[in-house]
Amino acid sequence: MTIIYSAPMAGVSDYPFRKILRHFSDCPLFSEMISAETLMCQHPKTLKMLTFQKEQNIIAQLVGANPSTMAQAAKHLEQLGVKEININMGCPVKKLIQNHSGAKLMQDYDLAQQIVSSVKNAVNAPVSVKTRLGWEHSDEIKIFAKILENAGADSLIIHARTKSQGYSGQANWEALGSLKIKIPYIVNGDIKDNQTKDLALNQSHAIGIMVGRALLGKPWRLKEIETNKAIHVCMSDLILEHLEEMLAYYGHHGLYVARKHLAWYATHKKGVAKWRQKMYLEENEVKLKKLIVDFWKGEA
Repeated sequence: MTIIYSAPMAGVSDYPFRKILRHFSDCPLFSEMISAETLMCQHPKTLKMLTFQKEQNIIAQLVGANPSTMAQAAKHLEQLGVKEININMGCPVKKLIQNHSGAKLMQDYDLAQQIVSSVKNAVNAPVSVKTRLGWEHSDEIKIFAKILENAGADSLIIHARTKSQGYSGQANWEALGSLKIKIPYIVNGDIKDNQTKDLALNQSHAIGIMVGRALLGKPWRLKEIETNKAIHVCMSDLILEHLEEMLAYYGHHGLYVARKHLAWYATHKKGVAKWRQKMYLEENEVKLKKLIVDFWKGEA
């Protein structure tokens, strides 16, 4: 059976979003990216992300550049009940690159190896690494994957783009087809339905897939890809529930955090531009809910 993961997406894969995803699928869900440094400093914003004792089948993703701090943070997360620790070595965001973490670790083999070894020695849970094809060239993964394997990684998740590509261009699944490692790996990038799932698996020879941006505004897609069957959704009920979860988690601030999700849900719907303008300006929770109900009226 094909392994299917939801992707860790900063500012998206929070507790409310995972609760919505869980309505549709029992597959492993990823946390948002958690900074090992801010976790160990007990930064309030980071601590708020640690809802894992309320959840099941959660993989926590850590980012950082200090092997010791990463190990301590991983141990703490394991104690909260996560099923796996994932190390981010693929995020191309400038702030992480400057901190020598994320995708920058693809250019520092020694440090990458030290981080994996330290985390692996600190926990009993499986340790995976999420990375990319390389910094600039897609064949860099052949060397980097072996280094991660030798360091003790139990599995890899590979976004089939280079750091230089960011999120642009087409994912190159074929670049993983000749990967020579003994540990399993998951393919990520541009997978949005069963057709792209099958193509990605055939070209990459991966054992599973990770779905990310395709879930924005369509959280039921995980189940559709799992079952190859269309899922019927009552949009207004789903959106209102998601909004309620955001408000319960963030307080009134959840109204603003939810706006991006409300916009994604409405993509391609007739009249969306005018509706989005009203939605972005609305600061009253009751009135916002009415906007949602009126806009989705008749679509059960």
